[in-house]
Amino acid sequence: MDINNLFGTWGLDRFWFTDDAGVEVDPLGRTPVGNLILGHDTHYAFTMMRGNRSIYQNGDLLGGTSAEKIEAAEGYVSFGGSWSLNNSIISFAVTYSLFPNWVGEKQQRRVNIENGVLLLQTSGPILMAGKMHRGAARWSKL
Repeated sequence: MDINNLFGTWGLDRFWFTDDAGVEVDPLGRTPVGNLILGHDTHYAFTMMRGNRSIYQNGDLLGGTSAEKIEAAEGYVSFGGSWSLNNSIISFAVTYSLFPNWVGEKQQRRVNIENGVLLLQTSGPILMAGKMHRGAARWSKL
């Protein structure tokens, strides 16, 4: 894997999980929006969201009802920090994350690039909705 092929900004095409029975789930729906920015300086930003999230009715950036905040958070994934590549495994050191359990941890993903499409897959199962799943995200270079 040539690290030079990873640098830049990638747009999200699909984000999904597969359980042990082979059932696929798209937790952000079929039209997610997001970017993965992999910098030459080894910093990254990984952000994705459900494409049709509801707006806060009061329009206050720090407002919103509890239900609006829950819906917004459930439709959003974000983390960032520094990254490195070892063979075909990218390691994300997490400095910030919407999911607080990841802060200070490392997330590893298997990397494959084919025809300008980047596929990141979890290196092991992740607990989601009470079941173990394998995650994947497909990105196109912007």
